[in-house]
Parts: sequence; structure tokens; C-alpha cells
Amino acid sequence: MMESAGASTLYLVHVLTHASRSKLDGALAHLALSSFQYTALSVLAHNENLSSSRLSRRFHVTPQAMGELILLLEKRGLIERREDAVNKRTLLLTLTEHGRSVWERADVIAKKIERLIFGDLSDAQVNALRAILGNALATLRDPPPDKRKGASKARPGTCSRIRAPV
Repeated sequence: MMESAGASTLYLVHVLTHASRSKLDGALAHLALSSFQYTALSVLAHNENLSSSRLSRRFHVTPQAMGELILLLEKRGLIERREDAVNKRTLLLTLTEHGRSVWERADVIAKKIERLIFGDLSDAQVNALRAILGNALATLRDPPPDKRKGASKARPGTCSRIRAPV
């Protein structure tokens, strides 16, 4: 077991992210799927009709990087793009039937790895961890008003917002 006493939280999150991605990449290799591709499919499985730009913002990657991923997934028949009825210039992404099937198989593998990593935690601890991580992600996506550039300081004694996990 790695000694983590004194390690910063960001360091631990960073190392956990890379270690879990590496483990997932290996486990998904037989599906010719990377952890990043799986994660994108997972987001689309739970959020139909996202645009490429929304997906790139969600992953904190450039639109060009997301465009390359989308093109690859589309060529493999895992996702499809179609015109948004409201905004004809926007293309919405959805899983194909084949894409959903591949994602479902990959999701079983990802859940096994998640149980391996967090298996010693109770359901309450896992839910608390998800809430903490969800709040951290929400803050990065939409900082509280008192943390935004040029915003005035919050009044003393006011509560910070708690946001639902993303």
C-alpha cells in the first residue's frame, strides 16, 4: 500500500485517476475501447442528445480533441450525429444500438474495477465520496459567486452552496 500521509488531496486524486484509467484501459482492450472512449460513451448513455461542444466542456478538453474522439467513435459505429431540430448548426450525439451494446459490456467491467478500488468502503462512504467529488467538479465547472473573477466577497456567515453530484 502506498503511503499517503502528507500527500495533497489533488496529488491523490491525480494518481488515482491515472492508475484507474490504466487499469480500465487494460480491461477494455479486448473491446478496442480506451477508458476515455468508455467515459464518453457513458456520458452519452446517460445524457442523450449532447453536442460535441458540450461534451468537450464536460471533459475539459479542446473541441478539436473531442472532435477526433467523436470521429473515431462514429467510424466504429458506436455513435451517430444528427442535426438539432432547434439549431440546425448544432449536431447532437447519440449512441447507436451497437454503441449501447459495447458500452453495456464495458460498463460491467468498469463497475468491477470500481468495486475493486472502493470495495472496502460502505455504501454511505461511497455516496459521500461521490458527493464530495461531484461538488468539486461542479465548482470547477461553475465556481461559486464569491470565487468568480471580479466577484465581490460573500458576506460573512453565509452558507456556501452544496450541489448535487454530476
